[in-house]
Amino acid sequence: MDTMIDLHCDTILQLEADDNLCENKLSVDIKKLERNHNSTQCFALFVKKDETSSPWRSVCDLHDRFMKEMERNKGRIRQVRTVEEIISNPLPGAILTTEEGAILEGDLSRIATLQSWGVRSFTLTWNFENELAYPNSEDPEIMAKGLKAKGMEAIGELERRHIIVDVAHLNDGGINDVLRYSTKPFWASHSNSRAMTNVPRNLTDEQLRLMADKGCVAGLNFCASFLCDDGMHVSRIADMVRHVLHIRSVAGASVLAIGTDFDGIGGTLELPSVDRMDRLRDALKKAGLTETELDGMWAKNALRVLGASS
Repeated sequence: MDTMIDLHCDTILQLEADDNLCENKLSVDIKKLERNHNSTQCFALFVKKDETSSPWRSVCDLHDRFMKEMERNKGRIRQVRTVEEIISNPLPGAILTTEEGAILEGDLSRIATLQSWGVRSFTLTWNFENELAYPNSEDPEIMAKGLKAKGMEAIGELERRHIIVDVAHLNDGGINDVLRYSTKPFWASHSNSRAMTNVPRNLTDEQLRLMADKGCVAGLNFCASFLCDDGMHVSRIADMVRHVLHIRSVAGASVLAIGTDFDGIGGTLELPSVDRMDRLRDALKKAGLTETELDGMWAKNALRVLGASS
């Protein structure tokens, strides 16, 4: 199986006014996706809460931009929503997701609008407290706080609307609540191993094991500071392999997925764009992952979660 699903990129936010999703200077564009063969890319509508007075208006504007790119590149890329659409699609696929629960502005009825857009996953937080939950933090008190009452309601409504709960950026108490109260598999779209790199954005071994037990997945994030704490700001394949091997050893291969965070990360990237993913696959194969495990990480594990949420 040579299909690949990347659970997270910030490309839509980073597109300049005169950029085209077909070809640009970013890490993700249609031509790069075509070179990667059978690629399906999750495109996040990422709103920076601290930079807007109306998160909902901002996410609507980003959705308008996404739809503009789908229309003007018709025949080169296709928005996909279901496992069946992904598997049967001969073009690069685009899965719509959102990042930052503040886009709802506390109004859970807006989740129905997201569903109508074809949004398939929803991050409860970014790096700020919002109406639903608390973010990852260096402050132990913040890390221990559970979901807010509206966040608990949001889980049920998201699951009812066939939208995957995404716990990337969420604090530990919030993740624990999602583990306890969710009825469908969820994912951490772009989060690594805290045992390998001790930052609060990464997942603990216990969280990874519990997620695996629920059929969830965690997407490997290419951000240098989540891969290694040497302060060099270099995202290296060797560190990616180190994280994958550890996660596999503590939680099994079924939890593995890819969530590059392309166009949302800085530093020097040894894998600079989506058309170079074969280098990571080769390195993981040399490190001992089987073709079955690699196929799972590349797409099948994410497809399982998408199917379970439908």
